[in-house]
Amino acid sequence: MIRTRIDLKPLLPFTRVLAAQLATISGHYECSLTLEQDGLAVNLKSMLGMLSQTMRPTSDVTLVADGTDEAAATKAVVKTIRDYQAVEARP
Repeated sequence: MIRTRIDLKPLLPFTRVLAAQLATISGHYECSLTLEQDGLAVNLKSMLGMLSQTMRPTSDVTLVADGTDEAAATKAVVKTIRDYQAVEARP
């Protein structure tokens, strides 16, 4: 199991575009992928799950990957989030 703290504050609440990207990327991996915050766990393979849960932008979120390809999945999800943040930060 790999647990990675990530800063999603600038990206919350999730947009449809980001939720779709994360669900698509996550679906390529066999491991389970969730975002956890204050006892709430959101399945990254479910776009609807990401859009229906309210994650607070006041604290960090933990990405949890558990399974055979967890390292590759973690790397891909973190890259997707960073790439999206870079695009959103452009003036």
